[in-house]
Amino acid sequence: MLTVSSPLGRDRFERPRADAGTPPPAHSAQWLLHVLTGALDELDYGLLIVDADGRLVQANQMGHHHCSARQGSCRLEDGQLHTRDSTDDPVLQRALAQASAGRRSLIKLGTEAQAETVAVVPLTSPPGGRAEAAILLVFGKHQVCEALSVEHFARVHSLTHAEGMVLTALCAGEEPSAIARKFGVAVSTVRTQIASVRQKTRAASIRDLVRQVAMLPPIVSVLGHEASH
Repeated sequence: MLTVSSPLGRDRFERPRADAGTPPPAHSAQWLLHVLTGALDELDYGLLIVDADGRLVQANQMGHHHCSARQGSCRLEDGQLHTRDSTDDPVLQRALAQASAGRRSLIKLGTEAQAETVAVVPLTSPPGGRAEAAILLVFGKHQVCEALSVEHFARVHSLTHAEGMVLTALCAGEEPSAIARKFGVAVSTVRTQIASVRQKTRAASIRDLVRQVAMLPPIVSVLGHEASH
């Protein structure tokens, strides 16, 4: 269950479960909290809200998953945000200090092979109240096109299973020749499938096709839904 605290960290709320009995009255503070946390959980980006000292205020499911995954650049320990590589700590702390003063920034965390960019955005920056600041961290996606988005896109456009697999490979940046080797078919077969996908989706080119998928609204993974119950 996702637990949310107030921006000042003094109150804690739990998002009501579907079977928790009487739901909160519509438009009440508890109802609004339930709706907003549910909306954040549907976003396929890791989101964390912390104070100026890096203490967790709120996180969506993808944010929790990101900080628990081995490949993530950050981790949460007892409600405190840390970087996995200690050499990144000064970068994070400097960005939090800037955000508490009202300045946003983009920072690069992690090793070169698994580096990622994180947006650090001030939500509040009370004058003289550094500890009261609320700061949003937005983690970039690990891939351009999420698998669930590709799956829904394929279903909407009535793609065959084979065409869906080819589309997934294209969205991962693979060339037709590599796709053919991967699936053990002729390159001509893959090109025919690509032509069919383009016709069904009215895409002018492979680039346009990938762009269509990349611009889809983010769809959260099943993992996120399972973690919230």
